[in-house]
Amino acid sequence: MILRPAQQAILQYQHGRMAVSAVPGSGKTFTLALLAAQLVAAGYNTDNQTLDPDNDQHVMIVTYLNASVDTFKARIRKRLEEMDLPPDLGYEVRTLHSLALEIVRLSESGLGAANHDPAVLDQTQSSHFLAAAVDGWIEANPHLWHAFLSNDSPRERALWRKISEDTAHSFIRSAKNNRYQPYEILTQLAEQAAQENGYEQPDLSLSNSPLLHMMTGIYGRYQSILTHQGALDFDDLIWLATDLLEARPELALELRLRWPYVLEDEAQDSVPLQEILLSSLTGSSGNWVRVGDPNQAITSTFTAAHPRFFNAFLDLEDVLSLPLPNSGRCAPLIMGAANAMLDWVIDKHPVTEVRHHTFRRQHILPTPPGDAQPNPEDSEADIRIKVYRHREDEELPAVAHMAVQYAKTNPHHTLAILVPTHQLGHQVSDYLDDLDAPYDSLLRGGTREREVATAMHAILSVLADPLDTKALAAAHASLHELGHPAALAPDEELSHLHTIIRSVHKPESLLFPWDSSDIAKALPADIANADEVQRIERFATFMQQIFSLRMLPVDDLALALGDELFTQGTSSEADLAVSYQLANVLRNWREMQPEWRLPDLAAELANVASGRRKLPLARPSDYGFEPGPGRISLSTQHSAKGLEWDAVFLLGIDGFWIPGTLDAPFRGAYEFLGGDPMAEVTAQLSYLMMQGNTRIYPGRSATESAHIEVMSERLRLLYVGITRARRFLHLSRSRTTRQYSKERDAEPATVLGVLYQYLKNQRA
Repeated sequence: MILRPAQQAILQYQHGRMAVSAVPGSGKTFTLALLAAQLVAAGYNTDNQTLDPDNDQHVMIVTYLNASVDTFKARIRKRLEEMDLPPDLGYEVRTLHSLALEIVRLSESGLGAANHDPAVLDQTQSSHFLAAAVDGWIEANPHLWHAFLSNDSPRERALWRKISEDTAHSFIRSAKNNRYQPYEILTQLAEQAAQENGYEQPDLSLSNSPLLHMMTGIYGRYQSILTHQGALDFDDLIWLATDLLEARPELALELRLRWPYVLEDEAQDSVPLQEILLSSLTGSSGNWVRVGDPNQAITSTFTAAHPRFFNAFLDLEDVLSLPLPNSGRCAPLIMGAANAMLDWVIDKHPVTEVRHHTFRRQHILPTPPGDAQPNPEDSEADIRIKVYRHREDEELPAVAHMAVQYAKTNPHHTLAILVPTHQLGHQVSDYLDDLDAPYDSLLRGGTREREVATAMHAILSVLADPLDTKALAAAHASLHELGHPAALAPDEELSHLHTIIRSVHKPESLLFPWDSSDIAKALPADIANADEVQRIERFATFMQQIFSLRMLPVDDLALALGDELFTQGTSSEADLAVSYQLANVLRNWREMQPEWRLPDLAAELANVASGRRKLPLARPSDYGFEPGPGRISLSTQHSAKGLEWDAVFLLGIDGFWIPGTLDAPFRGAYEFLGGDPMAEVTAQLSYLMMQGNTRIYPGRSATESAHIEVMSERLRLLYVGITRARRFLHLSRSRTTRQYSKERDAEPATVLGVLYQYLKNQRA
């Protein structure tokens, strides 16, 4: 095995604390797996033994996605087999949350087997309870909630309701990562109000910070629901595990002996409590290796994570800091564009804080000669930058058309259209549909996701009430929309066909016939022609087969439905993956509401099908999505992390998406709320609980500080988008866009001019 010099340097590690800053496409997972295997192998070397697998000692690898767990296990197993060592001994691979769960279990049972696991909510369950907490607080405090609205219109109320839940989610995560209980925040608020207003006794119902008071109230309701359910959310779990390690030094010592090495992946997405947990687990002189890329940190504006935590660790004096700078993914032309953007931001960005806090100075370098992953040649690479007059009328259809043409011209290449927002992605998907393009929509809450949910809801509704002919017609319509063979029919005949189905007098004759003639007899006389009878018989036969699944538990039923619905016709692997996640969602709903039966679950799923509710489904890279040659992947820039394509189309790169100054308009700032509520309430929380010490930039307001973070994260997102492309990169923006039926001028993103100048210099 020929390793790069940077990889060889990392594999010299034996003990202590080490941090590895890895560029995009540098093989960090591969290198970390090699290091884990090497440490395991050293445990079998009696001359230089570092751990004893026979004494239940293991190398612990901590990652963040279940898919990554499987990847690490496979790579470590393969390397150990190459070394003629037992492939499944001497290491453990866990997500951060499963590690925290194991710590809690072992704290209760010693280092033997635990009697039971604490109930831990997944993201769907916690989102469900948070929505209930928000609604409960609003119902109990309608005058306080409406006081934030300047114009109490239906649209503004709907927007404020969504903002309330998003802000509460961010606020609760921030509070839990700082280990603040709701009653502690309320007590501080009351004491602050008493001091400011001259009261002798604090009153928990009073506050001079109405938004902070509201969010704390929602937090309290949310925790009450969790307590009633006897459950923890993910943040509670990490909080509990961290408290246990700090309160019980003997437990930390025992676990340190059990896991003498801790290797951490994706460290740039570290949250404060996670860092405390792993620091407590390894100890001040323990063996802790952290690998990540601070330049790909793209979750800081909506989670408690921030690249400053990993950057600070990289710069500690007692930490061995090593780079992993070589990448074979991109052609040098594209790699140079990413490096040029990074240098400009660090050296010349007009906002000082953005210069200092966005990127770490680390260039992507090509792989050395003879490397197993050589970079694509510049002779087969290209970068294009295009400016359109209007986004909706020109840019979106033009990019969709270009992507289709690229797929036809290069059927052996993979390609993607990466959009800033889901809304923009849904608009692109409409153009791709018009072009009959072969594509996989990786958008959450998108049209295709709703179509999958609609089909599942329609079939479940028939199973819940077989005599409802409207449900039967809706089921046929959904199957037809999916292109399922059971509902094939000319579009112009659908309306009449559905009228016939709704007019069936005895639907049981369709679904439970004594013989095939019963189906024709069940239809209204002299209305259906022979072709329509045949189509209805085909549909009825399919539904009869589906009824054999009705006695299965709801999650097994939904899984089986997914296999029946999304392995035929025009369905894709992404559709099947969404259906499997919906099956898990239905199971969670049933566990949260044991009294719910199939009609209740179908009714809840209707909210997803109609778009009234979005589900926290996994990113495509979370469930192992692999781009297919000749098919377009449609994704947001956020969800593209962890994936790569031969060609990438990045659209909507304007000054509204990547603001160049603090005077620019920002998403998330609302005039009727006087700024960014998420930023304001988080800053207020820090100020209240840390005696005036806030985590905002000196001389900046909370909203200004949040906008600086937005600017930095959007630049890192662009960096991620650029580095997804191997050979071809197309960037575009428009001078004008349409929002809420109004035309709006869009300023250019300054950074796009930097890339244009880089390209001009390369061609000179």
